[in-house]
Amino acid sequence: MRKFFYLVCVALLFVACEHPINVLDADDMAAVLADIHVAEATMNNKISYASLDIKRAYYEGIFEKHNISRETFNKSIDWYSRHPKKFEEVYAKVVLLVTEKQEQVNNYAYHPEVNPAFLNLIDSLDLWVRAPKLVAKTPMADSLYFELNDSRFFRSGDKYVWRFLQQVVGSDTLPQSKLKFVIQYPNQQFDSVVYSLPDKQAKLRYTVTLKARDSIAPQRIFGWFYTASLDSVKRISLDSISLVRYYNKETHPLDSSVINRLDTLRKAYGRPSLLSQPNEMKKEEHVINKAEFIKRSRLIDTRLAKPTTK
Repeated sequence: MRKFFYLVCVALLFVACEHPINVLDADDMAAVLADIHVAEATMNNKISYASLDIKRAYYEGIFEKHNISRETFNKSIDWYSRHPKKFEEVYAKVVLLVTEKQEQVNNYAYHPEVNPAFLNLIDSLDLWVRAPKLVAKTPMADSLYFELNDSRFFRSGDKYVWRFLQQVVGSDTLPQSKLKFVIQYPNQQFDSVVYSLPDKQAKLRYTVTLKARDSIAPQRIFGWFYTASLDSVKRISLDSISLVRYYNKETHPLDSSVINRLDTLRKAYGRPSLLSQPNEMKKEEHVINKAEFIKRSRLIDTRLAKPTTK
């Protein structure tokens, strides 16, 4: 009996050494590290001046994507550092993942609209039906929210580019404020971009890009221009708002019902038809009245309201 107990203890000890609890396995660790290396390369090439807040947002987004905590990641790094042979195996996988991602970039997987071979096949459609310029006076927290949930607007493999110019006027700095852009798929699957806004009052232009998965079409798109405690904020001005869908017009040609539906939604907000000439477009500025927007949101699919927290 003692011998059996001894063998069990040795076996458990061996398993613990191989893969302790709360330490990522080699495949998961490689996937996280590959994303971190890509993010760090992006920051070094594009935003070398990035603040600690921006860098922290990148890391937190990666941890959220892989459904892990910072503590789990740090513990995993510590364990693999003490097991260099295991770490070598992980980094062999990291190299393969990063190489594969680089090949995807070279083949225009993330920017098909600039691929010379498919340039004539890519078209775009602005899905933003509200006024392109909005002014929110003394908004409540999380009130700057939008949603599109008509599945006719979305197809697998599409890319969505959300652009706007934002100016915040207030009497204090803006701690812990964020913008968020989310694609939701069936079965409660999500892809998202979360960005921590600078802790200052400034007029800044944002471009947020998110690509839909190739294997499944989105169910809805939603996001927040701004989320924070806004007690000290007097006004938020949003200008040049657009939400452009880039799609392959050969594999996913536009149905006339899509244009008709968008025109119906645009009409509800006093926007000109998509078939109007550009010179007929007028500059629009709406002062957000929460009660008015909630009333309108019951009539159309695009809504402005505080999302329900579960």
